[in-house]
Amino acid sequence: MIQIINKTRLLAVNQGCLLVMEKRADQLLYTLPGGIKKKKERLVESLKRETKEEIGLKLKVKKLSFLSTQSVQKELQLLVKHYFVFKTKSSDFRILEPEKFVKVLWIPWREAFPFLDKEDKKAVKMYFKKCPTLTNIL
Repeated sequence: MIQIINKTRLLAVNQGCLLVMEKRADQLLYTLPGGIKKKKERLVESLKRETKEEIGLKLKVKKLSFLSTQSVQKELQLLVKHYFVFKTKSSDFRILEPEKFVKVLWIPWREAFPFLDKEDKKAVKMYFKKCPTLTNIL
């Protein structure tokens, strides 16, 4: 039997910059805020909770827009990632899980792109393709 794991991911954007968390790892890796959805949560509730737990950022549901859902199967697990966009200029965040992450920062999306996982890359590319002035390298 395949186990389905739903995750939420936040694409916080400020013009051509993306909010990323640097993972605690031997090599440079970035990830987007978000995490695993609990059984009785709605997707946006999960995203709000995870973002607050990881970086202290309080999201307003009215400012979120759904971007896409992507899935990948690994052995007996189906990982389903749900991406939401949040446009903001806020810098009111900090790492609250230092055992997992080194820092959280705004970075031009082109600089972050090579260090994201495959699904996050697809979502970032999808979002920035919709913004023709920001996609001259795609």
